Amino acid sequence: MKKRLILVFGTSADPIHEGHVELIVDAVRALRARGFSVAEVVLMPVFRHHNIREGVKRSLTLTFDHRFALCQLAAAEIARVLDGEIEKVSVSSLERELVWQSNRPNFTAETMEALRARTDQSLELAFLIGADSFSGEQPNFLQWYRWEELIKDAMLVISPRVGFQPNQSLMQDLTSQGARIVYLEEIVVSDISSSRIRARLEAGALPADLVAEGLLSEQIAAYIAQNDLINIWRQIDSKAPLHVITEEIEPTDNLETRIGKRLFEQKLTLGLAESCTGGLIGHRITNVPGSSDYFMGSIVSYAYQAKVSLLGVSWETLKKHGAVSSQVVLQMARGARRAFNSDLGLSVSCIAGPGGATTDKPVGTSWVGLSTPDGDWAYNFQLHGDRQSVKAQLAQNALEKLGKYLEERSQSQESI
Repeated sequence: MKKRLILVFGTSADPIHEGHVELIVDAVRALRARGFSVAEVVLMPVFRHHNIREGVKRSLTLTFDHRFALCQLAAAEIARVLDGEIEKVSVSSLERELVWQSNRPNFTAETMEALRARTDQSLELAFLIGADSFSGEQPNFLQWYRWEELIKDAMLVISPRVGFQPNQSLMQDLTSQGARIVYLEEIVVSDISSSRIRARLEAGALPADLVAEGLLSEQIAAYIAQNDLINIWRQIDSKAPLHVITEEIEPTDNLETRIGKRLFEQKLTLGLAESCTGGLIGHRITNVPGSSDYFMGSIVSYAYQAKVSLLGVSWETLKKHGAVSSQVVLQMARGARRAFNSDLGLSVSCIAGPGGATTDKPVGTSWVGLSTPDGDWAYNFQLHGDRQSVKAQLAQNALEKLGKYLEERSQSQESI
């Protein structure tokens, strides 16, 4: 016996339009005709995208509250159309909740896993997705993060999309791996684009004109006008953001740019704990446009007290080994991970000179700590030069160790 479904529609559309409403209504009715019972529809506005190049999508966090409100209006319309055919239509803020918890963009697999954990187990999750993700010889779906987990947590409901035919071999292969797939080839999907609607409005079209054309509902058009969304969009779209970190690594990229691209590519976040470098590493990291997508922040813990109170370094370790030691930089790196809830923690400590040296720790003695999900490491360097030179060398060495870790991690993932 088929389980009752919760049909989930994730969207970054800004604005959501009548084409989306029609798609969801038609999908519910097509599923019912195939013997499924849709108990609930959940609209899931995306809070923050990962691995995107389009400027509109990079501004999603700025417009989330308005997009959420527009989804609520669309949900009310869907509920009216499907009155008596469905129990509930809701809008979820789960994506925002997940991003706030992790300080990083989340993927569909993570959203559906979290949704699965908090919904009635007697109901089956069904994720509504366009055929464009399954078309071509190398379908985009196979590049999705943890797609293997996604097909375990949710049935895939594939809707047609103009110009795209799903790869039947892929769907058969996924089915053999346990995926539940329904391709709704019987429905006709309107070729309506949020970006084209938005561009027309920004160019001077009136929301009422798009209502007359059947592109927007009266309620959504009114919300757009009342909340001055067109001017908000104009301001966002006119900024033409740089997308350095979304591009392929180039031979001309400097070290911090390569690191940024690797962090972004691997969906990792970084927190720093700097001592003698005084923020120099954070300065270099933030020279890369888009670094806010992966860099959480830096704690410049120069004094012992700062290391203890801000990073959790123990007084006993400091007294026994000194601040410039493998033991302390490891505690600093772990402390940075905790403080920023980041995937990686990078720390440094050194004797930059001209004073502060001891018989066993001459000027230039330096340590780098790296804390990762794969393990923690400490690296020792004996650097030479004046104070500024030692600081610059240590920052470079720390970034090189981080870069090497990310490169090796990338290679190991590619070989899987």
